[in-house]
Amino acid sequence: MPHYGRYDSTQTKKSKEKKERAKAKSNKGNIEQTDNQFIIKGTNETTGTVVETRYNEATILYEGELITARLKKGINAVCNQTVFPGDIVVINQEQPGEYYISNLIKRKNVLSRTKKDSTRNNPNAGSSHNVATNVDVAVIVVSAKTPPLHPKFIDRYLMLLQDNNIDCAICLNKADLKTEEDEKILDIYRKIKIPVIETSTIKNTGIEELKDILRGKQAIFVGHSGVGKSSLTNALMDTDEIKTSHVSEKSGKGRHTTTSSKYYIWDKNSSIIDTPGIRSLDISNFKPNEIKEYFSEFEDWEGRCKYSNCLHYREPVEGCMVKQAVKAGIISRERYESYIRILRDVINDRSMNYDEVR
Repeated sequence: MPHYGRYDSTQTKKSKEKKERAKAKSNKGNIEQTDNQFIIKGTNETTGTVVETRYNEATILYEGELITARLKKGINAVCNQTVFPGDIVVINQEQPGEYYISNLIKRKNVLSRTKKDSTRNNPNAGSSHNVATNVDVAVIVVSAKTPPLHPKFIDRYLMLLQDNNIDCAICLNKADLKTEEDEKILDIYRKIKIPVIETSTIKNTGIEELKDILRGKQAIFVGHSGVGKSSLTNALMDTDEIKTSHVSEKSGKGRHTTTSSKYYIWDKNSSIIDTPGIRSLDISNFKPNEIKEYFSEFEDWEGRCKYSNCLHYREPVEGCMVKQAVKAGIISRERYESYIRILRDVINDRSMNYDEVR
């Protein structure tokens, strides 16, 4: 009989470890500076919010107006590698109209990703990029068609968001094109308590429900190019000024229209960060034994496995309670197979099949 007290203790430890990892990442960037007092916990001075960054300057929402500011002297880094949309910064003036960023308020979280794309437009393929900070909720935007719904992409983003302690929701855009198969995929996430919103910017449906989730929060849209992130931002702001992208007929993938993360205010205390689309997500920085922590449906079963630190991978079905739960239909087979795909990517193993749990 399993020792449930020990199991509970293990889960508590895992939760603490995840929070500690997220905290360690929250102020990690590409800052190479001599002034170690640049990041501060708080201030009585007037602060601004970073809206957009460029190589050597940033656009800041400061005292109700948009200003352009540079980093203060002595920081050995470029602006777009030091501050990011969502950052809260302290602004000072050397002379009227010339602003500089004197301090960065300590972040509560940071969302970063590694681009695996190796196209000629991506000379930095494989490098890590911070895209937004201080995020209250992230919306993973997917579409019913053009491009089609890919659950494996959702699962990878859920891992990244949970790793950074960011609340998340899924938005199926172009919901008027939804199929029965799409509905089955969405039900998987509803069952594990992930909010799912269905929208159509063409038919103007689901937008009010989306607003209810985002109101009063600093939010971010993430997802492939062409799924409609910018169209949703237009709908929130009741405008058509933000550029939207189209899907290539040849590849079925979206073209990049948003080239850098941008910050928009659509209601009182309500903002959205629209990020560039990305064709693939790299999760190779996760350790194999960490990945299962991000599949919440495993938690009630893995503490009962016969094997110490069971990966639910190559262990025999007879001794792995997670595999038995999949075989019995209690755990979604699609989610389990997604877990295996992610695990195989991390350990570079292509030999696994799923026959033993069918």
